[in-house]
Amino acid sequence: MAFRVFKQKGSNVYRVRYTLSNGPRQYDKPLYTHIKEVAEAKAAQLVREEEMQLLGLGVPKTLAHAAQLPIAQHLADYVADLEARARSKSHILHAKYRLQRLFKDCRWHLLRDVTADRFLSWRGDCPTLSVKTRNEYLAHALAFFNWLMRQERATNNPLKSVFKLSGKGQETFKRRHLSFAEVVLLVESSGRRGLVYFVATCTGLRRNEIKQLLWTDIDLDAAKPHMKIRAETTKAKRGAVIPLIPPLLAALRASKPAKPHFSGRVFPRGIPSAKTLAKDLKACGIAYEDVRGYRVDFHALRHTFASLLASAGVSELARVKLARHTEWKQTDRYTDETSLPLFSEIEKFSAALPSLIASLNSGKPRPKQGKAVQVTSPILSVETFVSDQKKTPLVIADQRCPLIEMVPKGGLEPPCG
Repeated sequence: MAFRVFKQKGSNVYRVRYTLSNGPRQYDKPLYTHIKEVAEAKAAQLVREEEMQLLGLGVPKTLAHAAQLPIAQHLADYVADLEARARSKSHILHAKYRLQRLFKDCRWHLLRDVTADRFLSWRGDCPTLSVKTRNEYLAHALAFFNWLMRQERATNNPLKSVFKLSGKGQETFKRRHLSFAEVVLLVESSGRRGLVYFVATCTGLRRNEIKQLLWTDIDLDAAKPHMKIRAETTKAKRGAVIPLIPPLLAALRASKPAKPHFSGRVFPRGIPSAKTLAKDLKACGIAYEDVRGYRVDFHALRHTFASLLASAGVSELARVKLARHTEWKQTDRYTDETSLPLFSEIEKFSAALPSLIASLNSGKPRPKQGKAVQVTSPILSVETFVSDQKKTPLVIADQRCPLIEMVPKGGLEPPCG
């Protein structure tokens, strides 16, 4: 290993020319300094790092290069990769905006500036953001640093030790479900938008899934009519088959045009906004918010689907599959507790109770309770109190027989005087 620091003719900055232990090849690189002592120190460090990498003992070049790049450049590459993977526009915009704000507020300029403590301090100083929003910031940051690790730009995720905040009881609002009667009223009173609401409440499709629904995805003439949900249109990127109930099947057949829109979409005019849904609810006399403060937005129609399945007595496994969830707790969270037939179900529980417990309110004698057995004698009526522990005789005068005087009224002692 040898190197030489020199200046080219007409240049004010030094360069280094060196060889490594793997062969006679010479390398020539600029040092970007006009001070000879600085140039010699930088050259020695450069050659040493090259030798360490050659032996597999040093920091890989990709990591060393990534450590010097501004974090904004890594974010630009990350956003470009999201676009190449055809992620939704809303997801890309949210990821870009939130990460940019996080980097600015936390003063993260290079990857070495990122620390979990700084993120925790920032999260604690944002009371205006809801718990759900702060958890989404964390999710975007974790995804970004995991991407850096996969691209070999980082060796670890500095935020891996940060936990999500618990959002129980701290939601800005909760969604409520519509009853069967309210669904019928909304569908019949909303004109052409009624079919959109009907599809949402009878299939559980999300807003974006309904927006991308094509007539070719719906098989109206099959022995078992159904919808085929394409994987690229779903949130979890998993395809699914959703059965069609007869009322929805009839509505789709009646609304299918002879010549569909050139896009092939079932709803080419788009999906009603939250404000439009609120107006439609008000027009047909349905409360936008109930006494509990629970509201109805478009995603609440998916909650309605899960809740109506529960009120109809559909099994838990079928409800999970129809809602296209991966686990029961997700479906349970979508089910409004007021839709559950709790009173009718508790009657089943009451009917199944043993007669031992069921007789508590009947006034009938129960096991392990004292039982009176009457034994009659010519003189006295003797009741014996029977229990599991002992038998206690109780002597009661028999009203059918006159009492026999056993002792004189004056007593047995002789009279005084």
